[in-house]
Amino acid sequence: MISTKPVTFVLAAAAMLLGVSAAAGPLVVRASGPSAASFKPGQRLPDAPLVLKAGDMVMVLDTKGTRSFSGPGSFSFSAPSAAASQPAFAALLVQKPERRARIGAVRGSRGEEKGAPVPPGIWAVDAGISSTVCARDPAAISLWRADPQAPATLTITRASDGAAASLAFAGGQAVAGLPAAVAGSAGTLRITGGKTPVAITIKSVSPAADIEALGAQFVAQGCDGQFARLAKLTVQPQ
Repeated sequence: MISTKPVTFVLAAAAMLLGVSAAAGPLVVRASGPSAASFKPGQRLPDAPLVLKAGDMVMVLDTKGTRSFSGPGSFSFSAPSAAASQPAFAALLVQKPERRARIGAVRGSRGEEKGAPVPPGIWAVDAGISSTVCARDPAAISLWRADPQAPATLTITRASDGAAASLAFAGGQAVAGLPAAVAGSAGTLRITGGKTPVAITIKSVSPAADIEALGAQFVAQGCDGQFARLAKLTVQPQ
């Protein structure tokens, strides 16, 4: 007679995991105020009322997009929010190779001009800063430069095998596709020719069902810059 105990144990474990998943709340984007130390960027909150003190502000990301809660008060993540733009959200999940981008004002999630320039969308890679970045398709990575006024040529070397290629930006060009000679796989790329040498570590991510799932992958892989940009691009109207 075959024992059913192992099967029973596996089913029970799976049920527990499903219970944990079902009870999982949104991801923390940032927090301020007296309770800020309790809310770390990327932290998964429980699906329970969020209790905040006076002066607290917590920004979270879930399937509804990015929302902010300010204390004092108790807040439910399941409460209705402004309608999300699903077609726009779906577009965010698509990684497309960018060959050229014109110079223009850098705008925030609601169209207002904001601070220092940042790469467009969530997939373009800042060629001037060492970082860990996520890609759904390592063969379709775009590099972006913050100052596109003058022509520039970067040398990109793949750390795994020493393969190298040059990437020329024309004057006014901010974004260009990664040369095929060094594209196509996860790993580290070394970039020279800019103000300082840069190391970009590329991590692969799988297709995501929604914005929250994509954000969770960014957090897990250490792609902090993309997580922050995703949050800015999916802010829900208050």
